[in-house]
Amino acid sequence: MAKMRLLALAIPFASLVPQISLAAEMKPVPLVLTRINETFYQATAALVVDVLTEMGHPVKVVDGSHTSAYKAIKDGTADLCVGFWLPTGHEKAWSEVKDSAVELSTIYEGARFFWAVPSYIPESDVSSIEDLTKPSVSAKMNKTIRGLSLDASITTESMNAIDVYGLKDAGYHVIPGAFEPWKEALNNAIKTKAWIVEPLWEPYYFNRIYSLRPLNDPKNIFKGRNRVILAAHNGVRERLPKKTLDALNRMRVRLEDITDMDFDINVNSVTPEVAARHWINKHPDQFNGWLGR
Repeated sequence: MAKMRLLALAIPFASLVPQISLAAEMKPVPLVLTRINETFYQATAALVVDVLTEMGHPVKVVDGSHTSAYKAIKDGTADLCVGFWLPTGHEKAWSEVKDSAVELSTIYEGARFFWAVPSYIPESDVSSIEDLTKPSVSAKMNKTIRGLSLDASITTESMNAIDVYGLKDAGYHVIPGAFEPWKEALNNAIKTKAWIVEPLWEPYYFNRIYSLRPLNDPKNIFKGRNRVILAAHNGVRERLPKKTLDALNRMRVRLEDITDMDFDINVNSVTPEVAARHWINKHPDQFNGWLGR
């Protein structure tokens, strides 16, 4: 009778052993990470890759447009994506993929879209988007507002601002396009101190190299600041070891840190991977803390 009781106790205990062993022995898995092909996204992704590599994961990085990156995380051709701005920056894009993806971690906070003017334009004349319709301002301001691709939120929201603020009647219009014409428009204006309004965002190195003043947005077209997340395709989180998930959850940087790396890429002409390594070398304790060392 005593032997039967011992056997009954042993069976449920033994049934737990394989589960504990599997969890303990879960190996790092290869991962595909897609990132938007703009330098501040690439810098952020390079940090994520460094964390994953340190945790033992082979990582393949795929650059793409907003559209291709979001498609990849939705259909599962990518495991991870850097990144979405939530709750409002990429609200529409996230609504289209959220049934196929999850928020894995928040990397940093404070990202935002806005319009800005060079600081040589008097704040007494232009402090708000609404001021652009004033006849004295409209007479001096370049009416062509350069945007980026149509799948970039800064472009679609800027086109919305034209309508909401009644800027079309004053002659303003947004032209979607590539980075180079967008950069050239601001560079040329600053050289001649011309009056221009530029769709912009943080983090971005332009905020470091130019003296630009964000305009007030009383109608809240650009919807304030966002957290920037690392997204994972459904099922990926369950395939990751706990130590990897813990490291990614501990990973947190400041908006200024991403700006520092973006500056390094664009001004010092280094790759995103080198910029991330430069940042890590300056913050070894923080990086090692993410890794649990």
